[in-house]
Amino acid sequence: MGQTILITGANRGIGLALTAELLNAGHRVLAATRNPANATALVQLRSRHGPLLDILELDVTSDPSTNSAASKAIEITGTLDILVNNAAVFPEEGAESIFDMKLDHFREAFETNVLGVIRVTRAFMPLLEKASLPRIVNISSGAGSITAKDDNAYYAYAASKAALNMLTRGLAAEFHPKRICVVAMTPGWVKTEMGGPNAPLTPEESARAIARTITTLTLEKTSHFIDRTGAPVEYGW
Repeated sequence: MGQTILITGANRGIGLALTAELLNAGHRVLAATRNPANATALVQLRSRHGPLLDILELDVTSDPSTNSAASKAIEITGTLDILVNNAAVFPEEGAESIFDMKLDHFREAFETNVLGVIRVTRAFMPLLEKASLPRIVNISSGAGSITAKDDNAYYAYAASKAALNMLTRGLAAEFHPKRICVVAMTPGWVKTEMGGPNAPLTPEESARAIARTITTLTLEKTSHFIDRTGAPVEYGW
């Protein structure tokens, strides 16, 4: 029997590939995107998969948008098995000096990559709580590893993902009594707009592994930082 899965940032990159992979496996997907009118690829998927795919308008930086999407989801489904907090931004160019970084890059990164996760998790908790095995998957990055940090690259993005990892640990502790599994997951270095053309993985390759992992996650994995296959990350928190 298929599971019901919400994916934020589902209109491109890993989010889009993961949506397609889960649909092909027979799961129901609520694909969230800021602008459904421009989500041509999602519309094409809906034409092929019909009732298995619902497209939700959701801007993770907006309380009204997030709450409206949650209300719409409650009309669509009675439960949510998995929430994938995938929406993210990478505002800077790369390895700028801290003296050249715009402070707005930090604000933008934290607004989407951290506060966005909080907004969505709060809004969709009523649906998660109705699932028999609810899971929250926060898409993180090796760039968020403090242990492995040995350069000055990606100040804003890396700091936001480190904060997301800390948030994940807190959520896992708070939600454990409710038997909700919460993990941080790195999808690997993927050929996306964010990952760039030199990445070794295609979105489809990453999504294939992610789909297998998230649909089989159990509470034993809660609070862990894992890779797309479910294994502990090599570089640590």
